[in-house]
Amino acid sequence: PPPLTEIAAKVAAANIPYQLVEERYNRVPEPVVLKLITWSFPRCEADIRRYTALAYATNELDVTFRKGVTLAESGAIRQPVQIGFHLSGIVHDKSGEGSNNSPCNFNVAVTFDRCKVASSTCNCQFGDGIFFCRHVVALLIYRIRNPRKVKLRAPISDTLQKLTRDQLQKLTQYLLSRHANVLPTAQEIADCFSDANSSINAVHGAPDPTAGAGFQDENRWNLDDRHVIDHIRQLILDSAKQASANQLFNLISKIREMMKRDCNGARLLTLLTEEILRQGPNIQWQHNDVCGKLWDQIGLLWICVVLNPRNDRDSKTKVLELLKSWSKDPQCPPEDSFSETITTNTSRGRTCFHELQLSLKCRTVLSRALDAGSLRWDDAHLKLILSPKRRKSGRFQGGFANFSSDGKPLWHESTPIACARVEALRSHGYANESVRLARAVARTIRENAISGFKLYQNSHQNQKDAAVPVKRNNGYGLVGHPLNPIHILFDTLTTAATNGGKPSFKTLHIFHFTLVSWELTFMYSQKLLRKEAFEVCLLGVGEQRCMPSNARAQEKVLFCEKMLIEQLESLTLDDELIQVLRDVTTLLIEGGPGSGLGKRVHRESVPIHSFANYLFKALLPYDRKLVFRMGLQAMRMTVLDDVAPAEMPPAEAAQEEQMPLVLPFTYPATWSVIGDLEARQYQLASTLLQTAIGEVMLLRLVVESVQRNMRNASHVFQLSHDAFKCATNQTGAVADSTMLNVALQLAMQVLRMTIQGGTWRRTEMVGWLVTCATEIGLCALTWYTLFTPVEASTMVAGCVISPNTAMRLNLDPREREELYHNVCQMAMQCAVKDPQSCALRSLTLCETYTSAFDAVYHVIVDSSNKRRIDSSQLFTIARYLDQRGLNSQAFTVAHAATRRLRVPFNHDAHPAANDLLWTTQLAQSLGMTELEELVLVIVNKVRCASVLSDVLRTCTSSISGRMPNGTYGNRGLRADRVPLRPLLEASMAAYVNTIHSKLSHISPRHYTEFIGFLNKARETFLLAPDGHSQFGRLLANLKTIYKGKKKLLNLVASRFG
Repeated sequence: PPPLTEIAAKVAAANIPYQLVEERYNRVPEPVVLKLITWSFPRCEADIRRYTALAYATNELDVTFRKGVTLAESGAIRQPVQIGFHLSGIVHDKSGEGSNNSPCNFNVAVTFDRCKVASSTCNCQFGDGIFFCRHVVALLIYRIRNPRKVKLRAPISDTLQKLTRDQLQKLTQYLLSRHANVLPTAQEIADCFSDANSSINAVHGAPDPTAGAGFQDENRWNLDDRHVIDHIRQLILDSAKQASANQLFNLISKIREMMKRDCNGARLLTLLTEEILRQGPNIQWQHNDVCGKLWDQIGLLWICVVLNPRNDRDSKTKVLELLKSWSKDPQCPPEDSFSETITTNTSRGRTCFHELQLSLKCRTVLSRALDAGSLRWDDAHLKLILSPKRRKSGRFQGGFANFSSDGKPLWHESTPIACARVEALRSHGYANESVRLARAVARTIRENAISGFKLYQNSHQNQKDAAVPVKRNNGYGLVGHPLNPIHILFDTLTTAATNGGKPSFKTLHIFHFTLVSWELTFMYSQKLLRKEAFEVCLLGVGEQRCMPSNARAQEKVLFCEKMLIEQLESLTLDDELIQVLRDVTTLLIEGGPGSGLGKRVHRESVPIHSFANYLFKALLPYDRKLVFRMGLQAMRMTVLDDVAPAEMPPAEAAQEEQMPLVLPFTYPATWSVIGDLEARQYQLASTLLQTAIGEVMLLRLVVESVQRNMRNASHVFQLSHDAFKCATNQTGAVADSTMLNVALQLAMQVLRMTIQGGTWRRTEMVGWLVTCATEIGLCALTWYTLFTPVEASTMVAGCVISPNTAMRLNLDPREREELYHNVCQMAMQCAVKDPQSCALRSLTLCETYTSAFDAVYHVIVDSSNKRRIDSSQLFTIARYLDQRGLNSQAFTVAHAATRRLRVPFNHDAHPAANDLLWTTQLAQSLGMTELEELVLVIVNKVRCASVLSDVLRTCTSSISGRMPNGTYGNRGLRADRVPLRPLLEASMAAYVNTIHSKLSHISPRHYTEFIGFLNKARETFLLAPDGHSQFGRLLANLKTIYKGKKKLLNLVASRFG
């Protein structure tokens, strides 16, 4: 063992300034001085590493330290010498700053005190003023690893005391001759000696840069505030860049690590907070997601600072005053929706959380840290929990048991603030105490879950009793809380389990007594700690909780749940953990309103599909029945349910009255994360579906659950594809008919969900259902619940009657005929449901099925009479019938279309003009009766002179009318006789009205066009026996009425006389 002198020197060098040693003892032997100086140098390479970069967990940010170590190991350190508390040396860097990247020598100097670097200098350009450059790292590592290779000397003041006057004069003159640049300074000091009133003569002694720190000097590692602020400012201004954002979060990790070792953690946190508030106006923080995450971390760290067990009253008061000033800053963001505050119960001498009574607008992200100022560490039961020697001081605490049934301590405080205590202990280096408190909190969570389960079971069995409310932390649960309580507990316990064999020698000065911990860092077995961490994480994630209204808080809830599940997946499950998993799953399924997997949950509670998916996969090899029960129960997403309490069946309504709900309030379901939740629901459904392959009853339950709970048609569509792949991926085997039927059922569900529209993938979905149906074979489908009439009469019918389908299904002629008849029946129904869109397609489908064709035709006629088909579609149908030689039916439909028509007086280019001409030819080919009927309708429906005259000329032309044999013949009719006489009179009247209408607002540029219109009118008038005289009277009337338009009348006279 080392001698007592060595041990004493190590302890004194780490805790006592050298000035105190000098003043306490008149004479200190030189060997003792050298030992103190030797052990005052930093001893741990991790401390050096911590001050080389913002973070050292990743290789990218650890490059400076690794380069420094490489230099130290490669013999790059030259002339190392330690004079008192000053270390200097030359570092030969082959990748230096010389020309052409030639090697350079860098002068490095370091001062230190009490195992901390107080300052460092290097003439390179790599240092940023905040952390060590690689040359400083190299010298420090070299000194730690090779202390005997470094020349060791006492402080220079001790050496000077041993010199005579002549030696001191010679030393001074040699220094001045070798360093002539300091001659002015030397002369200035010499002049001060000659002045009796100078400050040098008034002070005893002289400064010694190698003598270490004094009484008033801070005992901390060197950190330059100015450089730190500049660095933080640049990171904040560039926070939109991912690299800068990552460095900000690395800085948070650095602060957390520093808090365990020295006071620079709180100091760096202060600089960061002040600079963020100062730069607030320069950045649109509300649009920067980095801000929210950063403020969450800052708020938690300040809680840890406030709860530092080492803090005295004055230090704590200063911190709280600083937090109050920051909270009043307009740039300090408001607190999110996880709202609690802290009050102190003076009668019990302990603290607890209560629901926030003040408005959220009055609180900021730092309010929780201010609330933590009322928390104390002097509670008797808390001291008992943190002490390694436990004594039962009292059975109950505030109405709750202080100890569990097996005699282990509990801590009945709001879980988030209790976990904040755990984090504070851990952040300040009290690892053992943080584990003890974490275990007590985890044990309390477990006891509350079990007691809540028992209360629910008792109230559920005795329905006459009033519902008993279940104790809870708050409506929002623990996952996603800004203080991350479950993550703190899990991380504390698993870290303790991993590092359970490392000893700790920390001295604890928290309470009225002092404990020197020579025990192992964590005295509980690794398995027990892992079990408790695993259990508390399961209970926390499985807790029923309300979705916050704030969009960022919603995203954080899902992110935290994802992170916790990843932590659960990182654990290797042994038999003990499997049993815990089974017990917790059963507890959650039967746990009532406190559980997110219970039988009934609040409509606004957060779905926990990802957690259920984890439980399902982890427990599947051990309890298949339990996991399927849990998975099917977890498929729900109640926020999308449309069932109101008034619409519930009586039995369910009675059960609802007996159900004590965790969340007593609701708000409109404006969830910004609904897409992520639906994706997680799909993942769970896919897992259930693929696991249930081969089990008909389970598959039926899964399909029913999907149909009942999933509202995203795209995800159900994808599930159908998954089922189809599972059915057909069996190489060399016949397709699984059960899974094919599942795929068909899900495809049908998709079409039911989207039959009213709402997705651009509808066409793809219809095609997919037809694919599934043809893969299975002949099956009966109620088409109108799945397809629109247009889809049924086009895509579905066309695919069903295609030759490829018949070949794929190996249909014989009789089966083909039966299938075709069914398609025709569907076509008839489509025509009835949507004649406008489906009538023509239905006629096409039923071409070879006479009875069905006639039925569709009668549907068209009936629909035209009821005005369910517009005229353009009727004309199209009529042309189709005419092409098939059904002239009479074609005329009937065209006649109905004409009755639906309206052509105003000035619509010369009406789209139905050609249809009217064609209909007139068709009527003329059938006979005078049909033509007379049509003329009467045209006269009644058409007011346009041009259209009327065109129809009239069609009937009177020498080659006009379509003959019954399909050819055109000479059947021109006289316009002044029946049946064209009404048409001629209507045409002439229309021209007269149109001429007067045009002249009422005609302009000179339209005169030429008007003369052409008059010419066409004259041609129509001339079809009448007295048409010439009638047209002359019309012109005379125009000259009388419009005599002011002399230019126009001159044009008319010159053209028509």
